[in-house]
Amino acid sequence: MNVDTQSQRFDLFKRRRSADVRKWMIYLIMWVGIVVFGAWVGWKFGRVRIGLIVSGSVIIIGLFYSVFILGGHVKASVNSSEDPSHMGISRIRRLLHPLCSQTGLAMPTIFIMPTDAPNACAVGIFSKSQSIGVTEGALNMLTDEELSAVLAHEVTHLQRKDIFFDGWWIALTGMAVSLSAVVVGMGIASLLAARRAETKKQAESAEGWGVLLIGLGIIVGIVGVVILQLIQHVVMRRAEYMADHGAVLLTGRARPLMLALEKMEVADSLFQAPSMLSMVFSVSAVPRSHWGQRWFDTHPPTRKRVKRLEKIGRTLGEF
Repeated sequence: MNVDTQSQRFDLFKRRRSADVRKWMIYLIMWVGIVVFGAWVGWKFGRVRIGLIVSGSVIIIGLFYSVFILGGHVKASVNSSEDPSHMGISRIRRLLHPLCSQTGLAMPTIFIMPTDAPNACAVGIFSKSQSIGVTEGALNMLTDEELSAVLAHEVTHLQRKDIFFDGWWIALTGMAVSLSAVVVGMGIASLLAARRAETKKQAESAEGWGVLLIGLGIIVGIVGVVILQLIQHVVMRRAEYMADHGAVLLTGRARPLMLALEKMEVADSLFQAPSMLSMVFSVSAVPRSHWGQRWFDTHPPTRKRVKRLEKIGRTLGEF
């Protein structure tokens, strides 16, 4: 590798490192902001402690889901197999070993997904729980060089703890849906209570609160969730670009990943219906969406990823 290429790779590494630091800082500020907002709301109602407990619980529940539950959901959804006798396991381990040595990661658990749809995924936060899965379709379709590039993409996801942050957004969206259901339920209960009110004033008050709570619940359940999902998917798409950059840093080449992405793009989807679990895979695991749904895609369009990789490859003198 010549000096210019080494310099370009070092620049790519610095850019990715800066992006990782910014990401952690943004999330830390956001989590502190949630706690402060909860304390402020609690103070307004004379219940600071309750505000702190509720806001802290939102963060803890989201982190618990991303750390301990999400990985199991992914494996269960694809009927994963960790059978050591599977021929693909030794091939994946052989290609993973140098990538893990470069990054300092412990060798993750390897599992095979019994489907012809070519794809791969990475789950887990801590070294003992980290896993990388590859479909039989990817094993059959990709050359060693292409598969190594895809594995480098997944190793970068593990390095950057992307599933940790993605899982938190999924949990936060789920909590928003649950909260909206609870608020609507409280509104309905208030309307029913209005019928049993002893005075007209009490009935009007209960009806007013009922309508307000139902409206608030609908707003949280629709507008709030849509906003959360838009933010979440922007974060996910950016993470895919960063993992592509990381794969180039690990393998030293952009072309193998470009070829792998193009091959996987034209094949069948892993899931036949939209699924948030698509976020953990190398390429979108759901059917291609029409233009109105692309705001909620977990992955950037493959053509854009390939174009960015080609630009990086030109910078490195590969093309």
